[in-house]
Amino acid sequence: MKKEILRILRNSALAAMSVCAAFMASCQDNVDDSDMYTFTGQTITSFLNDNPDEYSDYAYILSKVQLSPRSSSTIADLLSARGNYTCFAPNNEAVRHFLDSVYQTSNYDITLIPDSMAEYIARNSIIDNKNEEAYMSTSFQVGALERTNMDDRYITISFDTLSGGQTATYVNNISRIIHFDQELTNGVLHSIDHVLELSTATLPALLSRTENTRIFAHLLQITSWADSMQLYRDDYYEYNHPETGYDQNGAVAYCPEHRYIGYTAFVETDETFHEKWGIDLPIILNGIVTNIDEIVEQVARKCAEYYSNNSNDYRSQDNAVNQFISYHLLPERIALDKLVIHYAEMGYSYRNRQLTIDCFEYYETMGKQRRLIKITEGSQTNGKRINRYVTKRDLTNYSYNEADVAIPGILINEENEGSNTNALNGFFYTIDDMLLYTDDVPNKVLNERLRFDIGALLPELMTNGYRRIMSNVSVHIPSGFFQNLDIAEGSSYNYLSGYGTTWPDYQGDEHNVTGQYDMTLKLPPVPFEGTYEIRWAVPVFANRGMAQLYLGKNKQNLTPIGLPLDLRLSPSNPSIGWEADDPDNEDHNDENDKAMRNHGYMKPPMHDGVTNGGIVTESLRHTTSYSAYLRLRKIIWTGTIKPTDVLYLRIKSVLENTSTQFVMDWMELVPKNVYNGVEAEDKW
Repeated sequence: MKKEILRILRNSALAAMSVCAAFMASCQDNVDDSDMYTFTGQTITSFLNDNPDEYSDYAYILSKVQLSPRSSSTIADLLSARGNYTCFAPNNEAVRHFLDSVYQTSNYDITLIPDSMAEYIARNSIIDNKNEEAYMSTSFQVGALERTNMDDRYITISFDTLSGGQTATYVNNISRIIHFDQELTNGVLHSIDHVLELSTATLPALLSRTENTRIFAHLLQITSWADSMQLYRDDYYEYNHPETGYDQNGAVAYCPEHRYIGYTAFVETDETFHEKWGIDLPIILNGIVTNIDEIVEQVARKCAEYYSNNSNDYRSQDNAVNQFISYHLLPERIALDKLVIHYAEMGYSYRNRQLTIDCFEYYETMGKQRRLIKITEGSQTNGKRINRYVTKRDLTNYSYNEADVAIPGILINEENEGSNTNALNGFFYTIDDMLLYTDDVPNKVLNERLRFDIGALLPELMTNGYRRIMSNVSVHIPSGFFQNLDIAEGSSYNYLSGYGTTWPDYQGDEHNVTGQYDMTLKLPPVPFEGTYEIRWAVPVFANRGMAQLYLGKNKQNLTPIGLPLDLRLSPSNPSIGWEADDPDNEDHNDENDKAMRNHGYMKPPMHDGVTNGGIVTESLRHTTSYSAYLRLRKIIWTGTIKPTDVLYLRIKSVLENTSTQFVMDWMELVPKNVYNGVEAEDKW
């Protein structure tokens, strides 16, 4: 790690990039003296300065690093002003050990530290919590903290047990917190025993340097997927994006400062290849795997048992090994706790985070085959599971017996033997079995109602830290930010995280669009050929809009489907026909469901409910408090879809009033054997 940091810091091109990043990340040129505290307590900077025996080296580093090239203020100045900062402060011993190790010397003179190294140490160690409280140790959980650091990187937390039985808390796997929760007037300081390090390697490079992932890393290289996972930041957006737009109420709203590009990989360790497939373990000589050719041949033979092999070129996506690898890769940077989103499911409270019923996330993997991965987590899953399959559930509470778990699913490990899994442009997670797209995946695991939060279809929201952030934020998304959504001129698109609100949104968030909007969304794939219903969540309310929907495979020439979708209609409007459920009369409820389906509508699902931070007890299907603000389901189209079909949905306003809101929340893809099968579709 030390050689890697030194090599990169000495590279002039990347050093220039680092300066540019600091410039673009800056939100102010100088710290205003009028914003300084007059206090009886201490700021982070004054605390460091008042404890020179512990923190003089770190304090010097903070005083050396400017906020941006155009600023005369330093990070030390910033931490003297108002704010809510979380600071992971390395003590003097930690700083000296780190610098001695990097520069291969003894008692390195701190006053000689290069600017690039000072930047690296300072920016990695500080989180600006903005309007939220700084992180106390009581909020730490395994995985990444919600807010990124001053270099827009995630900081991870892990725990271990020391020899005496004491629990130790680690930051980024290496830095142990030795003093917790020093509360100061502008934040919280945690003292650490090693400089907080973050890998400057891309995800493929980090995998190649991890001792127990050599086989997967090599397969990533020979299939050329490593070459496809080098991007980190969109440089065109960096210099050409608008700074502001307008929110749904017409007020000025800020656009993302950066457009980061990220990846996530689910990785079998070398031991898993050996145990599950009988692949030879790597033989290492002078850091080189000497039997890699034999290993690749063994893997290729196994992959050919599961995938069609129409090319002997590993770089071809028709090659079996290539298909095997691509099903492990996602085109977004996902922190561990966000692999499955929990917020409004029945029985859950986002404040105490006690898992209840199963929640699902569906992700489209990389590669031309267009395949989905399903990740499940709930109180009965014992961790996050890939492609878990339960045959039968108790539809009164959505639980199940262990005997009904036909496919337990592959476990995603929370950490990898203490090694770093947090790369410059993504994360990797080791798994406990071979991840394969066998017939069981489309025919069993994915042969169900597929419900997607609209945010799940837009990877940039996750990569850039907006999706499921634990605060109520609103961000204006300019045209060109999303790869899967074209936003035409005249559309004002705003993403609202909704965290902490009582909005009846699936997963809490919503996409609120005003103006003379015209948008085209790329839809996710289906698992098998058949007849499907496409259902769209309809958040009805008086200030909503009306749009004509279009669908097809040719994005430039889509076909209108149905009448314009009017979000202003009351649920009880005769053209919808909603009636509140009667808890004592299921026959009445079923009849009302049938009547609504005849009009092309469905009630909200039971899975999620009204949340205010406490335990969710009121299902949206049965809600009385939000009966005029329901998330109904509209069946917008029924027809045949193949897994290879790439469908686009266009949403175009038909109203002259540009202040009406078109709210997007979630959608469903439902095969015919679910909505018109032997057994009735469940209400969850």
